[in-house]
This record gives sequence, C-alpha cells and structure tokens, in this order.
Amino acid sequence: MKMRVRNHALYFIGILSYVVSLIPFFGVNVTRALLLIPVIAYTLPILEHLQPKIMTLKIDYKDILLILLAAIPYIFVEINNVIMYIIVPIVLLIVTLTFYFNKNTLWGNVLGTTFVVSLSLVWALFEGNQFLIPDIYWILYIFAGALYVEYKIPYRRLDKSIVQVSWILSLVILTLISLNTPLLLVSLIEPSTRFLRPGEKLKSPKEITLLGWKNSKRDVIFVVLLILLSLLSLLHY
Repeated sequence: MKMRVRNHALYFIGILSYVVSLIPFFGVNVTRALLLIPVIAYTLPILEHLQPKIMTLKIDYKDILLILLAAIPYIFVEINNVIMYIIVPIVLLIVTLTFYFNKNTLWGNVLGTTFVVSLSLVWALFEGNQFLIPDIYWILYIFAGALYVEYKIPYRRLDKSIVQVSWILSLVILTLISLNTPLLLVSLIEPSTRFLRPGEKLKSPKEITLLGWKNSKRDVIFVVLLILLSLLSLLHY
C-alpha cells in the first residue's frame, strides 16, 4: 500500500497566513474570521492535492471542479474597493502556472509558495481587516525566503545575488509603506542578516530537512514580531 506524504510546509504557511490576516486583531469581524476557519480547512487540502498535478500539468475535470470549489468563498469579498489586492494572488497564480508550463520548477515553486501566502490579503479583507501592512510584510518575506531555500539546495542553479536583490527591493517597498508604522521595520533585522548574507549552498540534500525546521522556527518568530510590533505601532500612533 502506497503511503501518502503530507505537505506539512503548505499547511504550516497556510495557518501562519491566516494568523497574519488577523493582525492587529481588533477591528476584525469575528464572525467572518471564524467562518474562514472551515474554508481554509478544506482549501489547504485542495491546494495540496492540486500542487503536484499543476507541477506536471496533469489536471483533469475533477481537479477543475476542486478549483471552483476552493474559489467559491472569495466571491463574497467586496471587490469594489479592494480589486488591487485581489489581483495580487490572481497574478501570482497565473505566473506560477506559466513557469510550470515552461518546465521552470524553481520559479514555479517560489511563486507558488508566494501565491499561497498572498491569500492572507484576501482573508484579511473578508474579515473586514483594513490594516494590510503585515500581510505585505509576510508576502515579501516568504518570497525572499523561498528564493533563499531554492538557492541553498545543492542542485539548484540559482545565484545568491538573486536572493540579495529580491530582499533589497523588498526592503525598499516595506520601508516606503511603513512611514507611519516604522516600528514594524524592526521585524526585518533578522531576515536581512539571512537574505543579504545567504552563505554557501548546502553540502548535501540531506541537510534540506534541517534547513526547513530552522526556517519554520524563524517564520514563527517573524509572525510573532509582526503581531507585537503592529500592536505597538497602532497603540502609539
């Protein structure tokens, strides 16, 4: 009997993305936030099921039905005022599919991961949360982090300068949107030391699991900092 390996990383970043969508917690529609839990509970398994099929472009009509099922809740997001934010995950999904179609697994993986966390924007808007800066922090952090992981994999042909440039651009964007909440920039200190000085590649693929565990702990710390610094920023200003 063939054992199925769970994509724990997908569930991990999915749950953290939901937490980020709730920041700063006050002002959030509690009823809608609770309604999102079962939605996310079936969305993540659908994404897990579809990921390998999308990577190999082997999607059948049943998969299309699953995609439609996963998309239903987002019909209820008020598009009139937030179309620019809804476009972000849509564009990321299209670009991800384009890279997989062109057999570019590296960038497909990076942007596919970024697409998953970008759903935090949509979730936040569904919850009535208007403070979206933490979501943008989270999206750019995960994008650079996914590039960092791909760079560290021994058999990936990715230069460290790509990781560095992506994070420098992210720092510019995050600095500009944080003019009224500068305390949030403190959360970027640790990621900056990691992404601007990514070090050498791993010596063996066996080290990837350990790298994953370390990054998971850092992701949790990053989200905790986002929560604390967002609360301090809003209370201060």
